[in-house]
Amino acid sequence: MAYDAFYWRDELHRYREDYKKWCESGRKIIKRYRDERKDATNIDIRFNILWSNIKTLKPAIYSKAPNVEVSRRFKDQNDVGRVASIILERTIDYELRQYSDFHSSLSNAIDDRLLPGRGVSWLRYEPKIETQEQPEITDDVENEADEVGSGEAYGMAGEVEPFEVVADERTPVDYVFWEDFAHLPARTWEEVTWVARRVYMSKDEGLERFGDIFEQVSLTYSREKDPQNDDNNQNVVADDKKAVVWEIWCKSTKTVYWIADGFDEFLDKRDDPLELECFFPCPKPMFSTVTTDSLIPVADFKLYQDQADEIDEISGRIAHLTKALKVMGVYAADEPSLARLMKEGQDAVLIPVENWPAFMEKGGLGQAIQLVPLADIIATLQQLYQARESCKQIIYETTGLSDILRGASVANETATAQGIKAQFASIRLNDMKDDVARFARDILRMKAEIICSKYQPDIILQVSGIANTPDGQNPELIAAAIQMLKNEPIRNYNIDIETDSMVEIDQQKEKADRIEFLQASSGFLEKAVQATQVAPEILPLVTQMLLFGVRGFRVGRELEGVFENFQQEAKAKVEQMQANPKPNPQEQEMQAKMA
Repeated sequence: MAYDAFYWRDELHRYREDYKKWCESGRKIIKRYRDERKDATNIDIRFNILWSNIKTLKPAIYSKAPNVEVSRRFKDQNDVGRVASIILERTIDYELRQYSDFHSSLSNAIDDRLLPGRGVSWLRYEPKIETQEQPEITDDVENEADEVGSGEAYGMAGEVEPFEVVADERTPVDYVFWEDFAHLPARTWEEVTWVARRVYMSKDEGLERFGDIFEQVSLTYSREKDPQNDDNNQNVVADDKKAVVWEIWCKSTKTVYWIADGFDEFLDKRDDPLELECFFPCPKPMFSTVTTDSLIPVADFKLYQDQADEIDEISGRIAHLTKALKVMGVYAADEPSLARLMKEGQDAVLIPVENWPAFMEKGGLGQAIQLVPLADIIATLQQLYQARESCKQIIYETTGLSDILRGASVANETATAQGIKAQFASIRLNDMKDDVARFARDILRMKAEIICSKYQPDIILQVSGIANTPDGQNPELIAAAIQMLKNEPIRNYNIDIETDSMVEIDQQKEKADRIEFLQASSGFLEKAVQATQVAPEILPLVTQMLLFGVRGFRVGRELEGVFENFQQEAKAKVEQMQANPKPNPQEQEMQAKMA
């Protein structure tokens, strides 16, 4: 089927119609999270439980970039595969630490997942091309070329032709605003055959990217016309106008299309630029609540918005009643001194009464002043506070935010009870944490695919810094590892992340892992040396067992090559001992006597 610009315009319109209500709901949720109110002169009292929950949930599922781990699919002895996985891991880790785009994109996508209900990131391949001048052809070089018989190999004398080289390469991870993403309206993600993202380009940006065809594109977007912007009183500046461009990736045709609003032709069309296994340049989005009949997510806040509204209403009543907690009352008008008592009275201050006998006959101060009763208001306030706490508990049960997770607990609570609560909180958040980990893992796997297929070998070696490791002293091994990365599919490598490394649980984990590895290996070596002194022939078995343990530690992978070399040397030593056994002293003495 031939797809034209009109077809994709209809597809995008169909998506917008299906997701219109969800977008409107998402905008309201974000305004509530930001506590934006239109009428600043008549502000109702609110308890922003949404902001509180998001600020508690997000650090529990993500706070920093994860630690990437690349390993062979099978942990067998394969020096080339081991070094290839180390090179790939170091290259990915360099991009994560050197550039902030991954962390920023993932953090923003998680915000979208927690608020409107869908978070998206998008990958690009970005080479840095530099133009270099060829060295000038001198007469000596030309004569030398003529002697060889290939003057054309050096070009014409005096001509200097510039050439382009790839100076650097990156794989940026872009954050896609939740309303700028579109896909085929489907029941499950596996049924989606196209994805798209919307970008806003100025005239200069469009001309640089698409060429002269962009001159015909209308600049239809401005910030003042953005539905997100409520301030429409500013004048539209011509320089602020941009064109709305859609980048559409169609899996059915393995083609990428670029179209612009109000333009009837393709701006550009390319065949599978990244050559990814999944084709799409974005992983499956992070969704909140979805069912198998629709990919339109239900935001988490929608599941407890009634309780949040009730909390706001209760908070408003508490505020009004609190304002009513004032000392108010009436007093006898014929005793003006009582007014002075209420307005000027301080500790140990006496106000004179002119007609004391008559004042006492009327019942004294108790009968001359009557205050507004506050006991009923105080009792009502106590009930309102209890009702608000009950609503909050319902919300915490709905979201899975236990008091342990919020840092609140009862002082006399046992450690067992706190452990049960912590386990419950972990179980409730596991699905969300796993989805975030899956999302980050998919991004890293796609990044690894782009690195293996697009990056120049020299750049991979430079970025990975493998030359500074013991394995880097073997050029043949490094060359074979690079060749493996270029030729083998990425599925032969297990790319994973440490889920706990994305949250602030233990900053000393790397140090603790190294200490654990050293303690385990040193303890084994101590016993192994004693055993091999008694029976040297078991040395190959001991070294194989040592390697089996080393491969189980992530921090031991850099030393795995050293242990493998030690194993080879030990094996050679045993073979030499078996070929040239040392004579037994007793046998030598017996042979001497017999002689």
